[in-house]
Amino acid sequence: MKLLLSFFFFFLASSAHACTAFSITAKDHSKIYGRSMEFGFRLDSELLIVPRGTEYIGTSAGEAKGIHWQTKYGYVGMNQSFASTYVSDGMNEKGLVVGALYFPHFAQYQEPDSSRIEQTLGSWEVPSYLLATCASVDEAKRALDSLLVAQEPVPNPIPGMKDFVLPLHYYISDAQGNILVVEYIKGQRKEYNNPLGVLTNSPSFEWHLTNLSNYVNLSPENVSSLALSHGTVRGFGQGTGLLGIPGDYTPPSRFVRAVLFTSWVKEPKNASDAVRTGFHLLNAFDIAEGVIRPRKGSPLKEEITEWVVIHDQTHTKTFFRGYDSLKIQMVDLSQLDFTQPGLQTISISKNFFAQDVTKTTKPFAAK
Repeated sequence: MKLLLSFFFFFLASSAHACTAFSITAKDHSKIYGRSMEFGFRLDSELLIVPRGTEYIGTSAGEAKGIHWQTKYGYVGMNQSFASTYVSDGMNEKGLVVGALYFPHFAQYQEPDSSRIEQTLGSWEVPSYLLATCASVDEAKRALDSLLVAQEPVPNPIPGMKDFVLPLHYYISDAQGNILVVEYIKGQRKEYNNPLGVLTNSPSFEWHLTNLSNYVNLSPENVSSLALSHGTVRGFGQGTGLLGIPGDYTPPSRFVRAVLFTSWVKEPKNASDAVRTGFHLLNAFDIAEGVIRPRKGSPLKEEITEWVVIHDQTHTKTFFRGYDSLKIQMVDLSQLDFTQPGLQTISISKNFFAQDVTKTTKPFAAK
């Protein structure tokens, strides 16, 4: 019973961080990646533009400097206030995408090693390093072989969370359609090929795959009736094939929904259609302020979907919107000058705007 209660309270604690990531392939083989960002405090993100030749130094224990790298590929991505020159999710000019998703209670990185200081970096620095130096999933795997991801706290303390080691796992995807999940558990790196193209949060990726077996009865097709020995039970309305699908915001439930929705959604014709489809799917995971609340006394704030992003990996375009505005913004990486030195940012729109169509009336015409 004690073990059961511990497992129950673990899920209560971990459900407060609700990132969801997925991929979609269109009929013309265009590939897109979509993800939402939810966290227990406001990240104040902007879209960060990082040109080629940008210098970075990774975090290591004490006063020692970690790995030094220079950006080989320009990239864009969403940053965060506690480490504003790094991205939590981004795409580079080769179509490689790296997303960091919250992984509490499971993430445990490698112990610091004085003989590997020049290979060391912090968990929040991994996406920026891979985007800067790799063009494919295979290159990312080789790069990870040479890195030491250390058990180090984030540089600028998160309010109420001093010496906080940010627990993350990583979604890595390239323009060829290869998808890799990387997790650090008990100090060991684990890698999983991900044909489902979905990732949420804790527990581990292997656990989520096993949990899917609990939902083999679900179907996109309506069930009209059930014949019984004493009569017939008829279904109400649409969606009867989905009776029993988990509808809450916990990571296991979102993982199940994301797998089923991306598997069943009508195949998009092209990249534009895939991007539109991706935003519709992200709407199914959107969290409005007040729906998820921390316990009294917690340093965390009410959870919201701070931003969502879709990367068109085939045409290297990034689409995004924030919580305060439903306006979708787009950046075309092929039109950015990644040779121009210096970091740049683009703000996420915070202005809600509705087009006034009052003066566009026209005479009714029967069709």
